[in-house]
Amino acid sequence: MQVLVLSSTYQPLYTCGVEKAIRLMYLGKAVSVKDSDEVLRSPSVVLRVPMAIRLLVKAVFVRYYESMRPTRQAIFRRDAHLCQYCGSKQNLTLDHVTPRARGGKDTWENLVTACVTCNNKKGDRRPEECYMQLAKLPKAPRALDISHDLWNKLLGWT
Repeated sequence: MQVLVLSSTYQPLYTCGVEKAIRLMYLGKAVSVKDSDEVLRSPSVVLRVPMAIRLLVKAVFVRYYESMRPTRQAIFRRDAHLCQYCGSKQNLTLDHVTPRARGGKDTWENLVTACVTCNNKKGDRRPEECYMQLAKLPKAPRALDISHDLWNKLLGWT
């Protein structure tokens, strides 16, 4: 289960595991904003599992994705673990839209998820040169990606 972590001004920052959320609350660094129906028990303590916590520190510096280097897992996550050429979920790898041999960089806008078959078919060419089309243009994520299911739970809509 994931717990939403909010800044002191209720801005979503990230999600973390239940253990980390409880540790932050125990250390006095966070308070629960909304609890789930689940309960954790120990011999001396009974705790409700939080769904969202708010940090008590005054300022939190949010590190936006566009200032972060794109990693393999971040690109796969952005592209929903789908080949951006054929939609396959099998044998995924990274592809440079503009190949490195032609000056392509390791940027959010130049990296996409591709299956091995499409990546080999494309080779050292641009997609339009081999009559391939991207499902969507690659770009840097702008905000914290929080699933609709988590938001619905937090808002009590489910």
